[in-house]
Amino acid sequence: MKRTIFAHLNKNQNHMFKNYNLIFFLLVLVQTLQGQTLQEGLKQLENENYTAALNTFTSLNATNPKNPIFAYYIGEVHYALENYDAARTSYSIGLNVSSNCDECRVGLAKLDLDNGKFLEAKKNFDSALKGNSKNHALIALVGDAYLYSKKPNVEEALALLTKARDLDPKIAKYWAHLGDAQVLKGDFGSAMTAYETAVEKNKNEPETYVKMAKIWSSSKKYDLATEKLESAIAIAPDYALAYKDLYELYIKSKNYTKVIPVLQKYVALAGSDISAKVRLVKFLCFQAKDYERAIEEGKQIIASNPDQYTIYRWLAWSYGELNKYQESFDQSNLLFSEIAKDTTRKTFSSDYEYLAKAAAKLGKMDIAEKNYTKIIEIEPSRSSEIYGMLAKTFYDSKDSNKYEKALEWYTKKQNLQALNNTDQYYLGLCLYYLGYYSRADSSFAKVVELTPNYAQGWLMRARCNNSLDPDNVQFLSKPFYEKYIEIASIDKEKNKKNLIESYNYLAYYYIQQNDLVQGKSFYEKIIDLDATNEDALDKLKILNQK
Repeated sequence: MKRTIFAHLNKNQNHMFKNYNLIFFLLVLVQTLQGQTLQEGLKQLENENYTAALNTFTSLNATNPKNPIFAYYIGEVHYALENYDAARTSYSIGLNVSSNCDECRVGLAKLDLDNGKFLEAKKNFDSALKGNSKNHALIALVGDAYLYSKKPNVEEALALLTKARDLDPKIAKYWAHLGDAQVLKGDFGSAMTAYETAVEKNKNEPETYVKMAKIWSSSKKYDLATEKLESAIAIAPDYALAYKDLYELYIKSKNYTKVIPVLQKYVALAGSDISAKVRLVKFLCFQAKDYERAIEEGKQIIASNPDQYTIYRWLAWSYGELNKYQESFDQSNLLFSEIAKDTTRKTFSSDYEYLAKAAAKLGKMDIAEKNYTKIIEIEPSRSSEIYGMLAKTFYDSKDSNKYEKALEWYTKKQNLQALNNTDQYYLGLCLYYLGYYSRADSSFAKVVELTPNYAQGWLMRARCNNSLDPDNVQFLSKPFYEKYIEIASIDKEKNKKNLIESYNYLAYYYIQQNDLVQGKSFYEKIIDLDATNEDALDKLKILNQK
């Protein structure tokens, strides 16, 4: 889970029809002679067979263009496909057909809500609700818009869904969606109670069992989650989303032998059209994180349908996650090559990020830097994060100017905000290797101030001061080597090399102070760690003759 809240509320369910939440309400809201055909369209929408659903609703609209609800449904398909401009056009067409199409107003409002235009959204929501104080289906529709938005307002959603439930408490969907609101608040106990009530109201609604399964899955109680999903399938064998979640659950629980038949069933229900197959590859990569399978399916699609350029995106992503950087780099370049052919094709920050990561791993630092900075153009709010990534990428590279470039990007990040301890440490290393010993020491001083038990920080302070006092006129490094020994001695074997360095320094210090006993003791410590250390053995031999 992300944000401790189910990812499906923030990614999947923010597209209402994409995650099957409004089908019931549409059935309540619409009365038409083409009921069976309409139900087929809604079922296609529910099963994420968007091409078939769009064809069905387009056909219905052509037959009865004066009924605005069909334009609304067309908008819902586009919304589920993230074609937001097309969705807005369809909702607007429905409203032009009839100014009484409150569903169309809700559609426009949720687009505004997703874009952070809260006042515009509220205006349309209020207009839709005006005169509908007893219309529980429409009230719930608005509540769902608030709940499943990209920018959800859980309190508004709870208020509206509670009102809808109170108007007709027999409807299971209202209870189930109240459960979703509780999930968004992080109250999983109340959510499960709401789902259980929904089951009491309607034992034959598969969606509720799927929601309960998500809670069990989030708690890693995969057996209970599996039980709920199997219940959903038993109730509705053609309910595609239950198979989709069951597939994902089998991946999580490493029950790989059951994966393929469930996946095949989902594909069959979602439709055999190419768009359904492309969505499957996205799901395999983005949600299920089954990168091997995503690559397998994606390569088949691109071989037979080379126009499906978005497949390159998911191939680049999948190869990158599998640390196959040359393949990821190649697929990213194919993606950008195809996007360049059509100005309507969109790029996303993740496209540049996967290309940048792959380029860096392949030592192509100029390409990596170019694409990381492109992310900042798209998402300025990520500037600090990207500066840090660029800095560490250069530090880890084999670039001839690696420390200069890393220092450049750490400095840019520092100009935006205070560096965290890890960044501060690597900034110190860059400064040290570039010969800026005083500045490096200041960086390491900040590190050990925040993490006083970090042995490596004290060691680097010792080395910086050793370089600042190369002739040991002041023995500036002494207190730092002593502190390093104090902390690192907990694991002498692991820290043997650096402990020997520290003991050597202190042995020399005490000999210069004419404290031969102390000097000998540190050489003996070296012998304890490395009985064959020739330098320590020779110096002990000399000291023992005095």
